[in-house]
Amino acid sequence: MATIEQRVNIAIDGSTLEIIKQIARKTKQSVSKVCSDFIKRRIEDDEDAYYVKLINEMGDIDSKPKITAEEMKRRLNELQN
Repeated sequence: MATIEQRVNIAIDGSTLEIIKQIARKTKQSVSKVCSDFIKRRIEDDEDAYYVKLINEMGDIDSKPKITAEEMKRRLNELQN
């Protein structure tokens, strides 16, 4: 069947395939669409985890020392020279 989407072959165990088939029947979607949705969700979850980690590493922004715009310009000028 022709499609504009890229095709990917995957190998999964039988019990996982049966669960995916059940979900596909229940949601009236193809097995491919269900797998694609699961993969997209996993990517989104990984992105969310990355940003949570980044935010946690930054710590409390309110407790960070703040600089004025003039100080920032001075520091940028020093970097350029």
